[in-house]
Amino acid sequence: MSKTNARRKALSATSTKTWLQCPMKFRLTQVDGFKEPPSPATTRGTLVHAVLENLFDKPAEQRTAETAQEMIGPLYDETMAQDEQFLAMFNDEVLLDKWKEEVRALVRQYFAMENPKRLEPFARERFIRTEIADGISIHGFVDRIDKAPNGALRIVDYKTGKSPQQRFIEDMLFQMRFYALLLDKSEFGMPMRTQLVFLGDGRTLTLDPTREQIDAFEHHLVAIWNDIERAAKTKQFPPKKQVLCGWCGVKNLCPLYSSDTPEVSEEGLERLLEIKRRD
Repeated sequence: MSKTNARRKALSATSTKTWLQCPMKFRLTQVDGFKEPPSPATTRGTLVHAVLENLFDKPAEQRTAETAQEMIGPLYDETMAQDEQFLAMFNDEVLLDKWKEEVRALVRQYFAMENPKRLEPFARERFIRTEIADGISIHGFVDRIDKAPNGALRIVDYKTGKSPQQRFIEDMLFQMRFYALLLDKSEFGMPMRTQLVFLGDGRTLTLDPTREQIDAFEHHLVAIWNDIERAAKTKQFPPKKQVLCGWCGVKNLCPLYSSDTPEVSEEGLERLLEIKRRD
């Protein structure tokens, strides 16, 4: 398990949700810098995202299902074919072939949900970094931003899993509100719609954010940061035992499951506190 390189910190939708899920996991990944190992699901998502992003580099008439399928092989060779950590996930060629077929199926599903020939994205894979109240820095990569003739913006985010059950929808709405706030505080401005496209089962989750919703979410995010800042200053990041522990990529470092939990990184704490600007 490796550590990430030092960099200026900011809250992302993923890191914030990690904090809400388990402060200890947040500490291990966001403060101490341990990376979760790749999984078939995450790497499958990486390749599908690469195909859909590069598809829009082509002229509209060439954005066909056949073209997208032809792109999978070269992109796989370029990004994963020589990656030993990726290949180590598969015990034999049968499992790897099954993974590749899952990628192809997800790309096929995309064309059942959208016609890319009719779309001209305003922005793709756009990294946005901005500040909210109290000088708190937030950032994120937005898969696609569409712009209507009247100037209205739509955020589109591809998900390679299945749409959530009703009791888990709030987790998805958290990300959608986060992205809406991210755009609202940037040069883009408030989006009219945020949309999660679930390729795993062909469903779409949509949120049309209101000013009241996004202002309330900003206050919520400030409150979350205050909790994180308090934890950083006291060095208290309690683990939270739950069903999701079984899928945690840093479980072997957690005090609930290991006697070998590292000391908290002082440098990591300093970087974390940079999330809030101090004049």
